[in-house]
Amino acid sequence: MLLTSCDGFFTEKEVYGAYSPVDYKNNFDTIQLMPHNIYRRKVYDKNKKLLLDMKGKWELENNINVHFEPFYLNLDDDLVEFPNKVSDTTGGWGGRLEIHKRIVHFCVGYDVSSNCYRKIK
Repeated sequence: MLLTSCDGFFTEKEVYGAYSPVDYKNNFDTIQLMPHNIYRRKVYDKNKKLLLDMKGKWELENNINVHFEPFYLNLDDDLVEFPNKVSDTTGGWGGRLEIHKRIVHFCVGYDVSSNCYRKIK
């Protein structure tokens, strides 16, 4: 796939695909951005037990930001000890899309430098 987003702007087709968190240690999370602004999300604890399987809406805002509704803000929680954390899926979150080392990624949450997802090739 050729990314034409050198100017910092993205098309929906460029951001379609699956994303996984960078450097999570306590759980595993995937977000799949699909056509028609649907996303699917699966969150597993570190024992590979599926705790969240949901669908929601995503939107590309100003060709640079991705917004999710509803959204579970995963802060690399210890979901073995606190499995109920995944039940908080109210509200929405978003992040800025960027390309790093030719891979699309975005970060969400309070500290956007540590809550990042990268596109899986």
